Amino acid sequence: MPASRPPRRPEAGAPLRGPGARRPLAAYLVVALTLYPSLAFAASVLLGGAGGAAKAWSELLLALKAPSTLASLRFSLLQAGASTILALIVGFPGAYFVARYKFKARRFFLSLAAVPFCLPPILVILSFILYYGKNGWLSSAFSLLGLAKGSGGFLYSFGGLVFIHAFYNFPIVIQNLGSVWSRMPKSREEAARTLGAGPFTAFLRGTLPYLLPAMLQAASLIFLFCFFSFTIVLVFGGMSGSTLEVGIYRALRFTQDPPKALALALLQTLTAIGAVWAFSHFDGRANSGKGFGAAPERKKPDPATGLFILLYGAAVCVFFLGPLASLVAEAFTVRSSRAGAVVYGFDNFKRLLTGTGSSALGSPLLGALAQSLLLSGIAAFTASILGLIVAASRPRPWVSALPLSLSPAIISAGWASVLKINPEFLILIGQTAIAWPFVARSLEAAMSSLDRSKNEAARTLGASPRQALFRVDIPTMAPSVASASAFAFSLTMGDANIPLLVGGSRETLPLLLYRLTSSYRFSEACAVGIVLAAFTSIAFFLKEGRGEVS
Repeated sequence: MPASRPPRRPEAGAPLRGPGARRPLAAYLVVALTLYPSLAFAASVLLGGAGGAAKAWSELLLALKAPSTLASLRFSLLQAGASTILALIVGFPGAYFVARYKFKARRFFLSLAAVPFCLPPILVILSFILYYGKNGWLSSAFSLLGLAKGSGGFLYSFGGLVFIHAFYNFPIVIQNLGSVWSRMPKSREEAARTLGAGPFTAFLRGTLPYLLPAMLQAASLIFLFCFFSFTIVLVFGGMSGSTLEVGIYRALRFTQDPPKALALALLQTLTAIGAVWAFSHFDGRANSGKGFGAAPERKKPDPATGLFILLYGAAVCVFFLGPLASLVAEAFTVRSSRAGAVVYGFDNFKRLLTGTGSSALGSPLLGALAQSLLLSGIAAFTASILGLIVAASRPRPWVSALPLSLSPAIISAGWASVLKINPEFLILIGQTAIAWPFVARSLEAAMSSLDRSKNEAARTLGASPRQALFRVDIPTMAPSVASASAFAFSLTMGDANIPLLVGGSRETLPLLLYRLTSSYRFSEACAVGIVLAAFTSIAFFLKEGRGEVS
């Protein structure tokens, strides 16, 4: 009898061979659970109306054809597209610098990639108002230099909205594109130069075709973020237009028009599915790394390149980090009145802790902090479990990406129509639904690079597939799981969308920050922002400690 052939050792990134590794049923159940509230909301609109299904469908068709619906769709596409293009333009030089050169600020540029994920949009709003507003830091600096003082109205225009979105998301381009560019040898471009092409033509023919997947992957992700932008558009987009997500919020919260909300959600989901497909498609191509060869060593920049890096870094500090610095300074600024003398201290924090100084403050800082920690902790824990189940099941790439195309407002409204429960539980369920897809995709990336040799060694020593999974693979994955969980915590901790829609009697930190900003109590709002940023940055510091800024 011929000897049996020993099993072939799987390569790094091979699917886990533990229980459920070949059975993605669990992943599909998690996705179905996420899709269910959106379907339940649609059913409640189309089948649960007082006038019957025929009237409900008629109202939906009218809402789809309404000029305001088409205007919201057009504005959403325009602002997301323009924001994506500007983010690519701003981030492209930074990606080139970090990929090809070795300089002191390189890690600083890579660290910026954490900002769009760890800095809640409500903090971006506050910092840009303080810095670019009528009496902001930049306007004051212009006055000191004898230049014309800005009016601050630019923030509330279409251009201002695009500017904020682009500068909030351009670090994604630096990280994603720079990572691929750094693995690309210059041999392709040098081959084109050998054939007589000039520098620009050589770049177009030798480098750009291999960068396009990474560029389109970053572009689709940024487009998706800008397309679903809610809080930033709610504050700055009122004078120039309304996105679909803001329209859904207003239809549900103020006008009580479910057919209108459903019509907007349908258009939004169909458009977002295209962006999600593009992200999943180009993400796989950008990260394949096939045919790149040996990565070239980074070199020190020559004087001319060093000057460009210095100018680029200065522009980033002035236009991007300036708003964040103004937020920190304002948190410790104490004014007796709007035009009173300015001193620096901890009085803003003291008033928030005690609730004294203004009856408008309502819930003190500790109450909002406790509520946020409770909800975000439970949501992050639940999202981590669901994300791990999906990632370990290794379904098709679109499975974990599909929920990213759903409106958080519709998810919350759908659960509210099904479950007549406390608003805090609705917030918890909604935040879990928006967090687990990010956890799943993060863990899928970690599992794809998992070294399977240790698992095979344990199997050779007699361990069962289940034992090898729990004793080898899961401990190896533990740091990645902790990092993904911390990111889920940061994401839910800074979320203001779902709490704004659902409401409730207890205030979270983002809601307290939003209310203080709306009341023009910027100093107290900045103090709350400092506390919020400290907690939402946990994922960044965890990745820094592990040396995997991504």
